[in-house]
Amino acid sequence: MIFADIVPASPALFPGDLGEQPEILLAVLLTVAVETPLFFLAGYRRLADCLRFALVNVISNLLLNESLTEVVDSPHFGAWVLLGEVLVLALEFTLCRRFLESTPAARLFRVLLLTNAASFLAGLLLFG
Repeated sequence: MIFADIVPASPALFPGDLGEQPEILLAVLLTVAVETPLFFLAGYRRLADCLRFALVNVISNLLLNESLTEVVDSPHFGAWVLLGEVLVLALEFTLCRRFLESTPAARLFRVLLLTNAASFLAGLLLFG
């Protein structure tokens, strides 16, 4: 048996082809463009922290939006979006705590709640 028959030649991180889903890439760009400046304005001025925060947002946004493509036709889509946003907030909080150890947890949570709410509203305005 040939190994290439078992393992795909170029495994995808997410199902589907992101190149065929420009709205997901636009959502990632919008999220980073909205949330990272707010994160900076909230007092996180170190470039390394802002870059890590942007990376966390790329990861969480791709996971959320790719997951939502699986339930887009569900009559409970709004509930799935809400659940996804709660999970994104939990994931981002957990990951950001790793590199912002000296920040009080309550302050970080408030900042993440603010940044996520702002990008969610921006997404609603842009994508309807």
